[in-house]
Amino acid sequence: MNDAAVLAVIVAVRGLVPLLIFRWNLAGALLAIAADGSDAIIQDVLGAEPLRGCYHEFDKVFDTYYLTIELGVALRWGDPVARWMLAGLFALRLLGIAVFELTGAREVILFAPNVFENYYLVLAGLRSIRPGYRLRGWGEAVLWLAAVTPPKVLQEYVMHYREAQTWHFVRDEIFTPWN
Repeated sequence: MNDAAVLAVIVAVRGLVPLLIFRWNLAGALLAIAADGSDAIIQDVLGAEPLRGCYHEFDKVFDTYYLTIELGVALRWGDPVARWMLAGLFALRLLGIAVFELTGAREVILFAPNVFENYYLVLAGLRSIRPGYRLRGWGEAVLWLAAVTPPKVLQEYVMHYREAQTWHFVRDEIFTPWN
């Protein structure tokens, strides 16, 4: 398949899948994460690399797109503590990305990790189990923040600070030895 066709597939996946978040807050978000990780897989499977040299910029645009949808959904929840916490985490991430883009300093990502996404997933998950779930106050909000932050910081360290290519590692170290 040529680069233009592969790019069209990637844009369709990254652009359409996050729309599911509006209908299925948790499942749609999980599918958006899967779509986020599908770029390299789609390029490998279809045999073209239309994102070579511009992947970072492309990925940030589509990441911000689906995270903005998640924020929009969360802002409609009847939970003021969750709305404030998620809005703050989203703003922190945007600020971190802006500072990183302006300075190129990778360590900025460690100080502004995408904790928003994990926090959203926890709350969307709780709301899928108990519709109308609300945080009982700032104490509970901070406990959830303490729970979701360490795994995200570790992921940001591996993927963005150390620049490990997750799909290539899985493909080369997990799938390839079995061939």
